[in-house]
Amino acid sequence: MNLVATVAYDGRAFSGFQLQKDVVTVQSCLEDALKVLYKQRCTIHCAGRTDAGVHATGQVISFEVPEIRPRLIPSLNALTPEEMTVLKVEPAPEGFHPRFSCIARQYEYLISRSPAWNPFLQGRVWHRKSAPDASEFQSMLPVLCGEQDFGALTRPQYLEEGTRRYLDLVELDERNDLISGEPVISFRVRGNAFLHNMIRIMIGTLMMLAEEEAPENRAERLKGILESRDRTEAGRTAPPQGLYFRRAYYPDQESYRLAGLHTLSDYPRFRQNPV
Repeated sequence: MNLVATVAYDGRAFSGFQLQKDVVTVQSCLEDALKVLYKQRCTIHCAGRTDAGVHATGQVISFEVPEIRPRLIPSLNALTPEEMTVLKVEPAPEGFHPRFSCIARQYEYLISRSPAWNPFLQGRVWHRKSAPDASEFQSMLPVLCGEQDFGALTRPQYLEEGTRRYLDLVELDERNDLISGEPVISFRVRGNAFLHNMIRIMIGTLMMLAEEEAPENRAERLKGILESRDRTEAGRTAPPQGLYFRRAYYPDQESYRLAGLHTLSDYPRFRQNPV
């Protein structure tokens, strides 16, 4: 039986999502817990692999098991670290794969510009005292929308692979964090797929231009960076602790909705290389 689950985790506790030798990852913890319950190895698949330190509130996973055990969710949560929670588990739609069935992924990046460090934000935002007001980024956001080549926003070794992606949501504003009460800059982006480190390099590039470039030149400079496909033209890679995997979207079909998945209708299915 193929099951689909939604998982949340604090990325500080894990060396990324993907299984790696001799380190704790989200996948290793989940597979170890399933092995205890089912006495066999159950392979986990996910909607989007996250790097070390990156958080998730809506990661989607799937795994095959012989049967649905009673109290599966509390059992999994009892066997995994407290920095991780399985939020829900449902039978997966026929032919479902969290990665290859996914048509869009949404992330959020949080930045604090507070001159004083708030302990409730530690490890959960990029603390950047020099960051400008949220309004200083707005002219650059439309440049990132649509289908285009984002090769400048990934590591050079990935340029031989397909680097075109489609973004339909790119927005940024300032809001109060509900726990700390501090104002934080919230950058939200949704796309069909993302290159390795693409969002963190995107944030670093927007920050570089907002801090160093005259307002009237920022959008044109960003266009030039994207057209160059040159990683050295872009900004630094923003730290991982500000990045959150918020949501994965699937085709708007009844079977996906019954599984509790987020769905979209009429979303462009363009995909140079599924990731």
